[in-house]
Amino acid sequence: MNNTKELRKQHKAKFGKEPNIIGMFWDDPQLVEDNIIKAIETNIPYDEYELFTDEEKEAFDKGMLLF
Repeated sequence: MNNTKELRKQHKAKFGKEPNIIGMFWDDPQLVEDNIIKAIETNIPYDEYELFTDEEKEAFDKGMLLF
């Protein structure tokens, strides 16, 4: 298992910003770490918000979708 803090640093160094972790995978921290590693390897910033559909984004923005 990698250190999440170190992965956040690596992500910020590569993309200029920390990964956007909104709690979607709160119950599986290993999955979050794996996803950040994949983001770094594939050169695509990690952003859980972007995993939402447009409808889910709207609900989340209105505070109606919580984790």
